[in-house]
Amino acid sequence: MKSNYKVILFDLFGTLLSVAKAADGKGRYTADILGLDRKLWNQACFGEHHDIVSETDHMETVRRIAHSLDSTIPLARIHEAADARQMRFDIALTEIEPGILNALQSLKMDGFTLGLISNASTGEVRAWHDSPLSPLFSTVHFSWQQGVKKPQPEIYQMALAKMGVDPHQALFVGDGSSQEHLGAEACGIDSLLVTYFLDTSDRRDIVRRGMGSNGTIAHISELSSLLLPKG
Repeated sequence: MKSNYKVILFDLFGTLLSVAKAADGKGRYTADILGLDRKLWNQACFGEHHDIVSETDHMETVRRIAHSLDSTIPLARIHEAADARQMRFDIALTEIEPGILNALQSLKMDGFTLGLISNASTGEVRAWHDSPLSPLFSTVHFSWQQGVKKPQPEIYQMALAKMGVDPHQALFVGDGSSQEHLGAEACGIDSLLVTYFLDTSDRRDIVRRGMGSNGTIAHISELSSLLLPKG
């Protein structure tokens, strides 16, 4: 990798935290409460019924996704699922792994400016301002606030403009969801796939996620040694 980057742009979910890992044992899975298959629920969360480009109500968001899969699920169960899902996202944002925080702090000490670009609905990032991640980032671009989402080029360009850098001065780091590396590539931004929260045994998924990236790292703690000049 080249060493003249000024800015590192990070994805959030799957890159700096895992909701499933952070909230393990703290609240039931949304799909389980709703009586739905977990895989189908996760797929639906990335589908048309999950509005991530405008301000939304979290309970209504869960209702829309749930009823797209099974219109007979009662509202009482949807309320229960929405409350549990909100709690899990709040926990994930406020209980960040020390290794992640240390790596980000090291990058700032190394002179890099950090930005965030995240596809997220309103409720999913409700706890952002209470997160230990929040003060580490100079700019934050959530899709629900910006009206665009990855991999649309506009959201990357917004971040670059806010930070006052050209594409070649920025590096994007993410877990490869939503074709985010292809979006970065289309904007002329180098990127790296990070696999720390992923199932690396699924090689087909890893290859798909890495499309458009310039390489792969296992953890963001590798970035400082990878990006700083040797000697």
